[in-house]
This record gives sequence, C-alpha cells and structure tokens, in this order.
Amino acid sequence: MRASVPWLGSLLALAVWAPSAAGQAPPAPGSRSTVPSRPVSSETPDSAALQRVLAAEDARGTGPDGLDPLLRALSGEDELLRRVAVRGLGRLQRPELGRRLLPLLEDPAPAVRAEAANAVAQSLRRLRRSAADTVGAGLNTREGAAALAQALGTESDARVVDALAQSLGRLPLPDSAAARAAEGAIRARFAQRRTPGLAHGLYTLARARRATGTLTPESMTLLRRAAVASPDTLVRRLSLLTLAAAGGLDRATAERAMRDRDAETRRMALRGIGPLPAPVRAGLIRAASRDPSPIVRAEVAAAARLGEGAPACAPIVALARDPLPYVSLTAIDSLGSGCGDARAAAAGLARLAREPVTSGPPDHRWQRPAHAVLALARLDSAAARPLLPAMADAARTETRIYAAHAAAAAGDGALLYRLAADSDRNVEEAAIAGLAAVEGHRADSVYIRLVGSSGHQVALAAATALDSTTNPAALPALFAAFDRLSAGRSENARDPRVAMLDRIGVLGSRTDAARLTPYLADIDTTVAAQVATILSDWTGTPTQPRPTPLPLRPEPLAALYLGPPIRLRVTMAPSSGGGSFTVRLFPEETPATVARVLRLAREGFYDGKVFQRVEPNFVIQGGGPDANEYVGDTTFMRDELTLRMHARGTVGISARGRDTGDGQWFINLVDNPLLDHEFTVFGRIDGGRAVAEAMLEGDRISRVEVIEAR
Repeated sequence: MRASVPWLGSLLALAVWAPSAAGQAPPAPGSRSTVPSRPVSSETPDSAALQRVLAAEDARGTGPDGLDPLLRALSGEDELLRRVAVRGLGRLQRPELGRRLLPLLEDPAPAVRAEAANAVAQSLRRLRRSAADTVGAGLNTREGAAALAQALGTESDARVVDALAQSLGRLPLPDSAAARAAEGAIRARFAQRRTPGLAHGLYTLARARRATGTLTPESMTLLRRAAVASPDTLVRRLSLLTLAAAGGLDRATAERAMRDRDAETRRMALRGIGPLPAPVRAGLIRAASRDPSPIVRAEVAAAARLGEGAPACAPIVALARDPLPYVSLTAIDSLGSGCGDARAAAAGLARLAREPVTSGPPDHRWQRPAHAVLALARLDSAAARPLLPAMADAARTETRIYAAHAAAAAGDGALLYRLAADSDRNVEEAAIAGLAAVEGHRADSVYIRLVGSSGHQVALAAATALDSTTNPAALPALFAAFDRLSAGRSENARDPRVAMLDRIGVLGSRTDAARLTPYLADIDTTVAAQVATILSDWTGTPTQPRPTPLPLRPEPLAALYLGPPIRLRVTMAPSSGGGSFTVRLFPEETPATVARVLRLAREGFYDGKVFQRVEPNFVIQGGGPDANEYVGDTTFMRDELTLRMHARGTVGISARGRDTGDGQWFINLVDNPLLDHEFTVFGRIDGGRAVAEAMLEGDRISRVEVIEAR
C-alpha cells in the first residue's frame, strides 16, 4: 500500500496539478475497456472470500454480513479482492463511502486505481449539482473532482488515465468554474496522448454544457484534430460526438470525417452538422444518402432536421424506399414530423401505406404499411382516417398497436374505444394512452375497468389516465387493483403500483388509512416509503416505512467470476428471418447479472419471446414475457456499472431506474456513450452480429442456449 497522499487532509484546488507524460501505450484501436477484464492476483484467488465480497455487494450492504466483507477486502493484500471491493462500494452510490475510496487512487495496482476512479465518481452519482458542496461525513463533488484531477495530473498508466478522465468528466460539477477546471485537467492529458477515456471525459463534459458552459476553443481545436487524424477509431468517433454536443464541428472536419473508412465515424460526423451553412449541410446529407452503410443512411433522417428551417423532403422521401427496412422505416417515421413539402410527403406515405409487402420474412411484412399509416396520421389525419379500420381488424398484434397510435394522432376516439376492448394487453395499453389524449376523462369508465388488468402495462396506463379524475368509482377500483397487484409479491409490479398510489393519495383521506397501513411493511422499499408519505399527509402524524424486502436468491457468483468463458447462442424464429448470434458474457465484470441471465436462459425464460422495441441507430430491446418493458422477471436485478462503454454490439440490461432490471436485454446498434455508467453491460455479440442488427420490431426468439467452455 502506498503512503497516504497529501490531498486527503486538505484537498488541493482543481486548478493545481502537475501533468506528466503517460508511461504506457494506449489501448488498441477500437478497444472498449480501459482495464483488463480480469486482474491478476499474485496468489491463488480465495473463492470463499470472493463469494462473500460479491454477495455483500449484490445485497447492497443489507445482507447478514453488511458491508464488512467489502471493507475488510478494501484494506487487504489480495489485489483481486481489493479491486472487487472498491468496485462494489462505488456501486452502492453512497457519498459517505466515497471518502474510503480516495486512498485507493494511490493503490500499487493499476487495475485497482482505475476501479477506484470509477468508484469515486459512482459514489457521487446520486448528488445533484445543487448539492455538490454538501458538507458532512460524505464526500462532496468538489472534493471528489479535486482528488480525481490531482490523480489525473500525476498518473503514469494510460489505462488509469482513461478511467480518471471518464470519472472526472461525468461528475455533477456545480458550476462553470468547476467544469472549466475539470476540462483543463482532461485537456492537458489529451494534448499529450489521444486515448478513448480522455475523449470520453470531454464528451461527458460537453453533454453537460447547459449547466456548466460549453468547451473552450483550445479543447475544440484538439478535438477537431483528433476527429480526423487519430489512428484510434474510437477516439475519432468520440471526438466527433463531443464536437456535436458542444456545437464545435466545422466544415473541414465534417467533410474529412465523411470520407473516413469507419461507418460509425461517418455517422457521428452527421450528428454535429447543425451549425454549418445550409448548402454545406445539404451536400453532406446528399453524400450520406448514398453511403454504403445503413447506419449512415439511417442517420440522414435526423441530420436533415438539424439547423434552421423545415428539412428538405427529397432525401427523406427517397430513403423511405431504401431496400433495407432499417433505413426505410427510419425515414418513414421521420416524415411524420413534417418537412418542407408536406403535400409531397403525405402523398408518398399514402402510397407506401397502400402497397402490400410480399417479400422478406413474414414477421417483417407488416412494418412498412403500419409505419406509413402512423406517419401519415401525424402529418395529414384526414388522409389517414380511411386506412385505420382495416388496421384495427388486422390479425397481427403489432399492426393493431400501430392502429391505436394512429387513431390517437388522427383524433379518432371511436376507434380507440373499440381497441381498448382488444384481446391483447399491449393493444389495450396503446388505446388507453390514446383515449387519455383524445377523450380525457370522458373515458374514465374505460380506465376504471382496465386498472384492474393483469397486465402491468395496462394497469399503469389506466392509473396514469385517471390523474385528476373526479369519478367516485375510481378510488375503490384503484384500491382493489393495488391489493391484487400487491398480493403477487412481485417487485416488477412497482410502476403500476406507484401510479395507483399517486391517485389513491389524492382521492383518499384519513378514513382510508387502515387500507394502506399494512403496506408500510411492503416488499418494495419505494412503495413502503410512498405509503408512509400518504399516511403522514392523511393523518397529520409522521409515519415511517418498515419495508420487508424479498430475500436474495443465492447465486454462485465467485464460481462464475473465476470460471471459464461462457456464451449464449440466440436463435431467431424462421418467421423472423432465422439465423443466430452468440453473446460472450462478462462474469468477471457483472457476476450477479450473468448469474441471473444464465438461470433465466436455462429455465427457458427467453424462448419464444420478442424484441418489442427497435430504434434504428440506438437499441433493440426485448426478451420479456409480455412483449412489453413493464413485464419481466419478478425480482429486480442490481445494476453492475463498469468502465466498459456501450459500444456497438454490446448487450445490456433494460431498467426503469436504479437497480430495477427485470431480465430484459437491449443490444446497442451503434456506439451509445450516453448510456455509459447508467445501464449494466453484461456481454458482447461476438458472432452473427448481422443477424441481430437485421431485427425489426416484433421479431421472435426461437431459443436461447448456454454454451459453456469445455
């Protein structure tokens, strides 16, 4: 262990640091991880001790051993255990633990120092910018930023430099002065060596520009050079994305980047063309419309809307007939937001809506006409209305869902009432949302009937639609629905239950307190806390929650961490185009997530499920039991956030808040650094990526198999 560092007692100001040259080579071009996937320990790993540390983290320090396994490992001699303990303490997101992590920025092991940088930033994740100067036992943001900047100025290991820059850049810095100091610390190292982590740090600072001011001209100059001259593909991508976020892309950089050999780099160049003169933007869009890569052509629909004035229709209309659905559907959806020649756009959409699709996988043939009708309804509701009844009668569920969305856009309340009685719960959900927008509380009887649905998504939509209702039948229906959902003891039911409590809190009174009092001991801490707040308001007496969380299921976390490589094979249904892809899992980074996914896969949880969300140039999401993001495994998963970036082809866990994963996956279709440090990355596609990236909304999984190394 290194000696204590001087800034632990009295932290230096952010502006005071002494940069030194990085001592090691940067990661290989295209690398996505700034630290080794598995640190090397000088001794045989103690699997029992590792299991205790991992289990304590998974329990968020609330298990029988509390935080003791993590705190003991933190000061131990075993490098692997120290690294895992540092990571685990950071994942708890408790500023009071942040101070314990600062000495680890001086650990002898580079892997531990890198993890400590990430953990310090993660411990401050819950702080708001306005609370950045909070004093007390907890680490505050100014102190954390000073520590990270000091370490960044003197660190010699390039991997640790990257981790420090990423961590410093994403802190909730309170003001422009703090942001400028952090930017200066990162820029000084970026000037010495262009690495992905340093570019990432500048990117996260640029994204926060509304709160802290945009990047300086000096940083912009360095980024423009890196965007076209760096040999590291990821550095070029991140530099362009940072320039886009900061409004600093110039014509020369954009035109050179559009000739880059890497498709993702060309795509990211389009993200920042808004400030360029209109003729320059038009030229870049024309070139991108002919690009061989679908992700570049798909970006045209968004790029055409950058800058002032209505976008030109011609390039978007042309791409609406692109041979790849990935591109054509993106363009069709974009036309629904209008363009310079709305009449031409509407005519094109009407033709696409009426043209039957007879080629391609059966699961893909409904897409183009359904998307076209919805876009047409948004652009010209009168032209779309005659097409809606046939859509509402379609055999395919997804088509009826689109019919509900289109009916809402066209203001067709009669059709929405009809679809609210559909046999499919996802159609009901879409119809309720439409009725709430078109009919408002005139449709309260529908919401009251459906708030008791067994589908979480339907119950949530109905409870949300009952906001501000005065219907006397609403409160009894809400109580009955809340009791029924609560009896299932499923953490996954949190969203509809919270929405129901929002309504109950307004509609109920002191006389209803006995109905809610038992839920002070609810299995869900969020629900129990909300019940306590409602009872306090009703009775005028402060009430405290007494939650009784569900016990965690023991998992062989250490065995997975130390075990051989493991993969999943995902085979798609023939009706969705067939084919398969493999996913390499990361148990050494996300052991609890991998354990859950493996168990679910072996139980057949994913077999026959669909990917219900496909957003080109963003993500694919699915794998839940009801083709909806609100229905998944009954118990929540813990987030396991790492230094790994959400690169194209990585696989993450869908969540609706911190520690709310329910087993559903998402696949990153492009690099998505805005998701970094927010969602768990538990694997990466390492074979058959073209199969995954060809998926469309509603495509079905045939089976998911576990492939274990021999």
